[in-house]
Amino acid sequence: MFPTSIVDLSHPLQSGMTCYPGDPGFRIHCSCNSSISDKPRMVVTVHELTCSTHTGTHVDAPFHFFLGGTKLNDIPLERFVGRAVVLDVRHAAHSRKKIGWADIDVECNSAGLRQIGPRSEGKTDIVLLWTGWDVHWDTPTYFAHPYFAREVAERLRDMGAGMVGLDMLSPDETPADASEGGEPCDGFGGHEVLLGAGRLICENLRGLGTLAGDSVSEVWVSIVPLSISDSDGSPVRAYGWRQSKQA
Repeated sequence: MFPTSIVDLSHPLQSGMTCYPGDPGFRIHCSCNSSISDKPRMVVTVHELTCSTHTGTHVDAPFHFFLGGTKLNDIPLERFVGRAVVLDVRHAAHSRKKIGWADIDVECNSAGLRQIGPRSEGKTDIVLLWTGWDVHWDTPTYFAHPYFAREVAERLRDMGAGMVGLDMLSPDETPADASEGGEPCDGFGGHEVLLGAGRLICENLRGLGTLAGDSVSEVWVSIVPLSISDSDGSPVRAYGWRQSKQA
């Protein structure tokens, strides 16, 4: 059944947009704008894009942190599409504060937590962590986002999550001196645990709250990256929808 309402979960790519400190910025440049001699109303336009593989809303492949990790083009396409669980952690999302498992394992998330597990067991393996931090996109505050304790990644990994998405720059702390090579005080626990186990991470999502809600329908998402050979990640056009639960 085709969804009746699709929610855009991606930030638009545009010059000057937020990027991880030290990464190449996004740039769009017109490289061709030529009229057709016998068709005065027609103009051939081509643009050149410059960006990193982690620009905007994007997916991290295991190769992003591990030399022997799986590269993006070797990951089956079906892993990027499927049912998803939205976990509400807005109550614990404060500037540069750590979010622990106890902040996630609360009453409002109890039903969602029970759904998490391998697809082979009929469960849901895409987990979306809703912090609400996307409201700070393209502002200095976005870089001072909260971050998740290593235990959160370990718990989700052990439960069977195949992809963890979030509406922040990173699951790990972004230090104030990141552009100068500074590392998080707590390390890159989220990346290490999830990518090290062959799982995927999607960063810089937006609008996750629009998917949260009723218990009579289920959340589906498409977070498909570009097919880039030998890549560690890629921008995505993520979107989601709700549909009636299958009998």
